[in-house]
Amino acid sequence: MQSVTVLVSILAIVSAELEYQPQRWVTRILHDTLESYVPDGGPTCKRDGQAYREGLKDLKLWATQMYDASAKFPTGILSGKSVDFGDYDECMETNTNSLDFKPQYCIVNIRFSPSVKLYPNYYKTTQLNILNSSISAWEAVKLNPNPAKVQRNEINTAICIPSSCTHSDLQSTLSQKIISAFNEEEINTTVTVDSLFCTTQHDKPPKTLGFIIFWCFILVIVVFTIVGTLQDLYPKEETESKCKPILVAFSIQSNLKKLFYNSTKTAEFAGCNFLKIIACLVVLLGHRLMYISAQPIYNTNKIEETFEMMIYGVVHNGPLVVDIFLAICGFLTFVNMYSELVKTKQFNMPLIIFWRWCRLIPLYGVMIAFYSFVLIHLSDGPLWKHMAVKESENCQQNWWTNLLFVNNYVNADQPCMIQSWYMACDLHLCAVGILIVYFVWKFPKCEKFVLIIAIVVSCFISAYVVYDHKFYPTFFGFISNLKYPPSHEDFTLLYIPTHTRATPYFVGMFAGHIYRTTRAGKPDFRFPYPTLCLWTIVVGCVLWMMSVFYFFVHEYSMWASVLYALVFRLIYSAMISAFIVVSAVNTCFTGSWTLILAPLGRLTYGVYIGGLSIQLFYVASARTQIYFNQLLISWVVIGDSVFGFIIAFILYMLIESPFENLLKIFINKIKGGKNKTEERMPNAIEMIPHAGHTIEINS
Repeated sequence: MQSVTVLVSILAIVSAELEYQPQRWVTRILHDTLESYVPDGGPTCKRDGQAYREGLKDLKLWATQMYDASAKFPTGILSGKSVDFGDYDECMETNTNSLDFKPQYCIVNIRFSPSVKLYPNYYKTTQLNILNSSISAWEAVKLNPNPAKVQRNEINTAICIPSSCTHSDLQSTLSQKIISAFNEEEINTTVTVDSLFCTTQHDKPPKTLGFIIFWCFILVIVVFTIVGTLQDLYPKEETESKCKPILVAFSIQSNLKKLFYNSTKTAEFAGCNFLKIIACLVVLLGHRLMYISAQPIYNTNKIEETFEMMIYGVVHNGPLVVDIFLAICGFLTFVNMYSELVKTKQFNMPLIIFWRWCRLIPLYGVMIAFYSFVLIHLSDGPLWKHMAVKESENCQQNWWTNLLFVNNYVNADQPCMIQSWYMACDLHLCAVGILIVYFVWKFPKCEKFVLIIAIVVSCFISAYVVYDHKFYPTFFGFISNLKYPPSHEDFTLLYIPTHTRATPYFVGMFAGHIYRTTRAGKPDFRFPYPTLCLWTIVVGCVLWMMSVFYFFVHEYSMWASVLYALVFRLIYSAMISAFIVVSAVNTCFTGSWTLILAPLGRLTYGVYIGGLSIQLFYVASARTQIYFNQLLISWVVIGDSVFGFIIAFILYMLIESPFENLLKIFINKIKGGKNKTEERMPNAIEMIPHAGHTIEINS
């Protein structure tokens, strides 16, 4: 009887052990699956996969290198570190010359979730604190409706395989194996292998005709610069050649003088230069954070925490800073054009827009060509095809939308240079602004009324777009959004279209009206306590940018978004315009300020167009995750700023200033034989401001 009891007890224990099978975490399952995976697919892929496995058994150097370069055991999934790059360079540099294939590096994306049977609570909406150690690990990877949070149910792992296996071969055979292994543990999975994340040694593109033409063009420009500088430094006393003005247009000496030129109007509008420089630095910071978010981050949770701190509202609302450029351009367009219309009594809008296009296009065109033909040859990396090559292909396909300045409407989801949307907005608003200036000049009694109507209508347009599409009031820098902003409708339909960005431009024009009437009616008027006024405005701008914090700590509300969209650009641009008017009326930036601000202000166009390419290059060629740290980011942004202005200086001396000089030579040719009234029209054309310049008014 006793033996029977013992036997029953043993059977009960065995039965309990059979019923209880400890759960394995997803990283262990994935590790075990990848360890036994042999690349398979077509006949060639299967043959080379077996050769790889046999070589690994014999510890052949090439096979061991490929295995060593592959990621083994993903870590940090619960903290948001979803990517393991393995060793890209070791994989790509593996010598397989004695074999019929080359190594290939791929990143495999795996999304997972427990079945209802395994963990039914996963599919229930709860607000559990994932930092509570007593809860299930599945709660930590539960889908989070908060867009500021990064989903934890994703693994991206690198694998080095023979190049004879296509990304389709890898996805079909590996997904079958992974799905089967995870299903045994009651875990659902989807496996994706994108061709943009697969790279072989054969993927380096050949040098095209465009690449050769680009560098030949740069070489010709350098030669012209050298010859023009020598002509300028050592002029000959005999009769000047007709070509000399063209050559001197490229002179380093004359272009340096132009860069550092100051006048009374330069000092008066030095506040505009100050704002542009600040805006440019913030744009560099914003784009750096955007590219960092697009790159796998080691400590994602630290970025998530920034959405819970009000002070970081300044960073997350950073896109609002671009409104500074628009407000400045609106202000200067109104002041300059109105002044010239009073003097010339002439108006030729097509000619004005054409000449403005001619001024913008040299540097813009060079950068489009650089992105199209040169960028892809500069480096490589796990993300290179996804970021740099994709950007280059967009430029090759959509360059015409940029040159026609319709890129913020046509193929907006495939942009050539993501920052170039501003160029289109700027030209569109310039055209509208010129029409408004002409109208209020013809009908001066309607001046204030027309400008107010333009501001109000622009505010309601933005609010309506938010209402119609149920967007947030602006494009927020959530990590999920920044992976590729153009893929999101709130970027293409709200953030970059001209009709949703017009408010600061019209507010700037209204500020130009206030400045003009103040100067005309009370030429000796000065604002009291100007320094205090300017600092109050700066503090007000910073605090207003923090107001976006409301949307990070509250659930989405359509009416809150509509109301904010209605006023947030209006209030911000009003403060910026107040800064411009106070600094101009009181001439607050004088002396050494103008010596510093004038040249830096003229370089901001080059920084915006050319300087941001450094950041794309840096992130697209990364081999590891970046560690997010405020001090490290500050240090990187300082580097961005220094290199950005260095690149802008080079572009200014070689491209921007010389071609602007050539344009002025051409304008002077047009002036020949015309009366004085007709001659003033090109002056008006020259004085229309663009992204990088504060143009002086001729007295």
